[in-house]
Amino acid sequence: GPLAEAEQKLAALIASRDELRQQRQQFDDNIARLASQQQAFDDAERRRPWELHEQKAALAQQRAVAVEQLERGLEGLAQSLKIGEAELALSVQQEQGALELEAAIAREREQLDAARAEVAAAQTAHAQAQSRVAQFEQAAAEANRALELANAAVTAADLRSQVDFYRAESQRLEASIGEADKANMAVLQAARDAAALELDDAQFKRLVALDGELTVLRARTEAAMTRIEYSLNGELRVGGETISGTGVLRVDEEKRIGLGELGELRVIPGVSDLSARLSELASLEAKHAQLLLTLGVASVADAQARHEQWKTLVAQQKSQARILEVHAPQGIDALRAALASTAARWQASSERLAGLPDVSAAPPLEDARRNAGIARDALEAARKVLAQAAGAQSTGVAKADSLTAQLQRKEAQLNDEAFRRNRAQWQAHIVEQRVKVDALKNQRGERERELDAARLDDPVAEAKRYRASAELARNEQHERQLRIAELRSQLETMGASGLGERLAALEAQVEQATRRKDELSLRASALSLLDEVLVDERDAALAQLRAPLTERLGHYLKRIFPQSSLALGDDLIPAMLDRDGRAELLDALSFGTREQLGILTRLAYADLLQASGRPTLLMLDDAAVHTDAARRDALKRVLIDAATRHQILVFTCHPELWDDLGVRQRAVQDLKVA
Repeated sequence: GPLAEAEQKLAALIASRDELRQQRQQFDDNIARLASQQQAFDDAERRRPWELHEQKAALAQQRAVAVEQLERGLEGLAQSLKIGEAELALSVQQEQGALELEAAIAREREQLDAARAEVAAAQTAHAQAQSRVAQFEQAAAEANRALELANAAVTAADLRSQVDFYRAESQRLEASIGEADKANMAVLQAARDAAALELDDAQFKRLVALDGELTVLRARTEAAMTRIEYSLNGELRVGGETISGTGVLRVDEEKRIGLGELGELRVIPGVSDLSARLSELASLEAKHAQLLLTLGVASVADAQARHEQWKTLVAQQKSQARILEVHAPQGIDALRAALASTAARWQASSERLAGLPDVSAAPPLEDARRNAGIARDALEAARKVLAQAAGAQSTGVAKADSLTAQLQRKEAQLNDEAFRRNRAQWQAHIVEQRVKVDALKNQRGERERELDAARLDDPVAEAKRYRASAELARNEQHERQLRIAELRSQLETMGASGLGERLAALEAQVEQATRRKDELSLRASALSLLDEVLVDERDAALAQLRAPLTERLGHYLKRIFPQSSLALGDDLIPAMLDRDGRAELLDALSFGTREQLGILTRLAYADLLQASGRPTLLMLDDAAVHTDAARRDALKRVLIDAATRHQILVFTCHPELWDDLGVRQRAVQDLKVA
């Protein structure tokens, strides 16, 4: 505690001293910065660089104005040149239009001659195409008539086939309806017979079960009765009856047997619950009789025979239903509807067959189709040729008419007197404008060369740069002035605070606190050394105590966990199990494994107590309830080994799991009774 306080006090003093040293260093740095800033300020005030930059900016601005004047002059020349070129282009375009008009007239004259020749050829081709179309139309009509006759022959064959099919289908449906009617009647009869014999299934099963219970109870009751076998030469009175000869007397209640002069015998049944059994037997017989009455049978055999007859009738009903489903899967009405529909189709097909023409001279259908197709294709081709010829004729006539009109219009325009005068004027204007445009181009070239020379140093950018430099120089001088004032204020404040005296006092306090900390640190080191020595001695003692316990634990551990070891903690209880090269803390193990390690630890402690002359009794109360069969067998071998040295009592609620220890088991209840 005192050492920690001394270290904290020393650290605080050192931090304060370092802070004052930093302030002192900052004070010295500020003095040097103030001298440097003052020297730079005085030098700038002497040179005044911003005024020189402003003069250079004014000269650059004058050059920029001159460049702007040159640019405006150049723009005027460019505008004049653009106007002159536009006027020249207009005149040239007009002359070019006149030349193109002359060329078009010559070209259209040639086209008109060619178009007239094409019209004559198209008219001849059109007349020929019309003649061929008439021929192919007649051939196509004949081929179509032959095809219609062939189709009628095919239709007649199909109708004859349909008539035969509908006749056979009608006969089949009539036969199916007859068989279905028979099966339906059989189903109805079987259903009526089965309904007359049907028994309630639950009551029938209850009757069979009750009959079985009665048989067993009668046998048990008869076995419980007192049986008296007799063979008499005379007569005896038993109760109110007289018996003689040989036989068996069953006594189900107290009976008196008279012996004449010798007196009488009183026979009492030996079974205490015989009356209860008789009462139960009477109750079951009443229920049995009630069920027979409810089902309307005389006995269980009659009920079973009736039930078998009912099952046979149900099977017959299902069999006839399947036959009915085969002949009429959708019902007899569906068969009758199908028969009516088939008869109607048969009649319709017969009527259509009677209405067809005579097809005895009909050609084969494929030949007729092929001939009709050939004729149709030839007719279509001829019609296409005719349409093309008509189109070519119409196109040629229209083209010739159009070319004639265009040629007349263009010739009239070219021969117009006003057009000729205008053409002479714009031809003269073309010569004048070309001379003017060439002169303007030469002037523009000279002005562009002058402007390029003036733009070499970019006077606008130069003026902007010098003005910015002047502004920066003024701002920098003003910032120096502000920094000088700030540094002087800081130096005056720090100089008046007694910084040096406070630093000297703190250094003395640091030296004193350092000596105090060193003294306490020496004492703490001595105490730490003493603690280490004591811990080593304690560990050696624990190791001396742990060695025999570890040895005994290893003796038992290898029987349950081969190739494993158990580490003990400082409190000499299991702490870590190392098995298969993997170390696991005790809390990470399963509950069953921790349970087994607890048993082994108790056995090891018992060995140590016995070795020290203090043998002990071991009691286990279902201590391995969470252990599987394999581990339990290994644990039994451990207990058998330990039992050669100790007395062990094993209490358990599962004696069947511990009946193979080779010792007699004793029940706690038996011990209490004893």
